Parts: sequence; structure tokens; C-alpha cells
Amino acid sequence: MEKIRFKDAFNIRDPEARGRLCMLISLCISTSLLYFTAGIFYTGFLSGYGMDIVNVTILGFVPSIAGMLVLFAPELLTHFKRRRWILGVCKFLYYFLIFVVLTILPKLVTDNTGRMTGLIIITFFANLFNVFATAGYAAWHIKFMPDNIRSYYLSFSQFFAALIAGILVLLSGVISDALAEMAERQLSFIVTMRYVAFILGLIDVICLLIPHEVEYPLIHAPRLSDIFSVPVRNRKFMMTMVIMLLFQFAESLYGSSLTFYLLDTIHISYVFYNVIILAYSIFFPLFMTYWRRKIDRYSWFSVFAMCMLIVGPLQILYGFVQPDKYILLICLVRLPQHFAGVGHNVIFANFPYINMPDTNRTCYSSFSQIVVQIGALCGTLFASFFHAAAKTFSFTAFGYTYVGGMPWLLFLCGVIELLIAAYIFIFKKQLEPNA
Repeated sequence: MEKIRFKDAFNIRDPEARGRLCMLISLCISTSLLYFTAGIFYTGFLSGYGMDIVNVTILGFVPSIAGMLVLFAPELLTHFKRRRWILGVCKFLYYFLIFVVLTILPKLVTDNTGRMTGLIIITFFANLFNVFATAGYAAWHIKFMPDNIRSYYLSFSQFFAALIAGILVLLSGVISDALAEMAERQLSFIVTMRYVAFILGLIDVICLLIPHEVEYPLIHAPRLSDIFSVPVRNRKFMMTMVIMLLFQFAESLYGSSLTFYLLDTIHISYVFYNVIILAYSIFFPLFMTYWRRKIDRYSWFSVFAMCMLIVGPLQILYGFVQPDKYILLICLVRLPQHFAGVGHNVIFANFPYINMPDTNRTCYSSFSQIVVQIGALCGTLFASFFHAAAKTFSFTAFGYTYVGGMPWLLFLCGVIELLIAAYIFIFKKQLEPNA
């Protein structure tokens, strides 16, 4: 395994290393803000204004609908030889809509139907701007991640981002739990934190404007059809996309509504939940070298399958969490998931690039984003309908009666992850990149 030093990957003198440093800072900020756009504080914000689990799940698939429009990104972006400012404007508009306009809306609109309609519209347009920004940055930033340094960058950046985000969110959670008995003050605190998040978003926009721009090589200017026709001819790339589609679908079955379920039904505390999240950053330095060695010894795909064999059964077990007895079970589930997550999160982040050629990367990048968005959209749509249909579902196990659809969705997620492992083992030779 090649020895990579921190100063090789991140410094301000080398243009590519400076670009990676800006990417690292941006990732830390965006990971922190994730809790205010789709995490536990977003759930607290919505529930504070009367949204139920079905509403939360519906809002969860709106970004995926906007994400489908990424297929227009390559053709639009090729009109700009320099994209720095157009991407910066798109990113700014995303943060402004999602943290300022969306936060103000529930105070101006008191009718639940009007609120829900407004939240959907704002969320859609905010994520539409973010889709174009993400597609543009992906084609730009891939040039800062050559093969010899990509594994180090992905592992270190995810560890550091999780650590920074975990500390910030943990401190916020302590305050939020302290205000739990005063619902209005708790909601006011969450609203205030959303405005703070907007300021962090502005810092992120500035940071993303700093790296030098690169050339965007193409065989020819992409047409809309090229986003599909170019990647489809690459069999190995398409087989990799199957894994990404299934995994994203499985994760999206519970991703947008699990925190609501834990807060509303299981009555988990903000602090405990955020401590569990923060623990992930501790697992990263402990086990990243272990997983990198496994990747070097076996392959990206084989190690991902190993991780699925760990997290799949644990997801099924997660469905049996109970109020007043959640601490032990969540620790038994989430801590081993953190161990495996150190491996599979880095691998999943690298999947779009493993079998991606050097040319037409905007098309390949856009296609991989579409695949992820389709998986997320299908998963959240399925979850929305299932939550609505399963309100009266119940079963009794371990002395507790489980009501609603969340336990079943966790069970299904675990089964799909086990099927992903089987798919990789069956088609391993066809998946591996050419030497």
C-alpha cells in the first residue's frame, strides 16, 4: 500500500492539493449542514410545525425528483468554458432557499396544507439549483483526485467531516434536549440554528470558489441522449450502477423518516442520537487502515460485499428497537454498523469512478447521480406509500407491540443489502476493472 502523507494530499502551495483542501473544508461544512436539511434537526423543525411521518417522508423524496433533472446539466454546463461563478450562484441560491426562505415560510403560512405545499415547492427549487452545482463540481473536482491519492482523500475527508459535524451537532443536541420540555423554546433554538447554517453555507460557497478551474475534456459536446447512451455502452460501469441503485434504494426506505420515528415513537434523546453519530468519527481513525488494507488485498467490490454481510442483519435487528429500552439495542446495532460503515461509505463514494473512463466524465458523473436519485426517489416513494398504508399495522415481539411501517422498512433494507452482497459475489469477475 502506497504511503500517502497529509501534506501530500492537502496543502496550499500545490494547486491540486489546494483544491483538495478546499474540497475537505466544503465537505466538513456540507456534512454539518446535512443535519439541518435532512437530519434530526430538520425532523425536529418539521415536527415543531405539525408535520407527521407521512409528510416528512413525502418531503424526503422531493430532492430526488429535482435530482432527476441532472440529465440536463451536461448540455447546459458545456456552454460555459469557465463554470466557477455559475456554480457558485447555484450553490448560494440552494442555501438561501433551504435555510432562509424555507425557515420563514411556516411562520407566514399557518394552514397545514399551505405549509406543506410551500415546503414542497421551496425544497424542489432549492435542490434543483444544488443538482446543477453538484454535477458541475463533480466534473471539476475529480481532476484533484488521481488514482494514487483518491483512497486516502476519501477516507480522511469522510473521517474529518464526520468528526467536525458530530461535535457541532452534539453540542446543538445538548442544548436542544435541555429545552425539550419547553417546546416553543426548542423550536426557536432549531430555527436559530438554521440561520447559523445559512452563514456556514456562505462560507462553503466562498471555499468552493477558491480552487483553480480545470479543462473539461470531451470526445464531443454531450447531447441529452449522451448522458444515457455513453455510459450504457460501458458494461462494467453499468454493473457498478446496479449496486449503487440497490444500495441507495435500501437506504432511502428509512432515511427520511427514521429520525422522526426515533424522536416521535421511540422518544430517543437528541444527545444520545448525536453521540451515536459522533462515534462514527472515532471509528474512522481506528479502522480506516484496516479497511484500506482489505481493499488493497481483495478489491473495492469484495470488501463492499463483506460490509453488506455485516450491516444487513443489523438493519433487521434495528427494526426491533423499543422505547425505554433503546440504548442497548441501538448501541449493539449502530456501533458494528459504524465499523462496517468506515469501509462501505468510502467504497460507495468511489463507485462512480472505479469503472469511469477519462473522457466524457460529465456524462458519466451525471448518469451516476441520476442512478442515485432514482434509487432515492423509488425508496422514499415506496416508504411514503407504505407509511400511509401501514398506520394500523402491528405485531408483538419481545414484549412490545410495534405499530406502523418503520420496522418493516428496516427489515426490507436489511434483506436488500444481503442481496447486494450476493450480487457482487456472483458477478465479481465482470465487475472488477480491467488491469
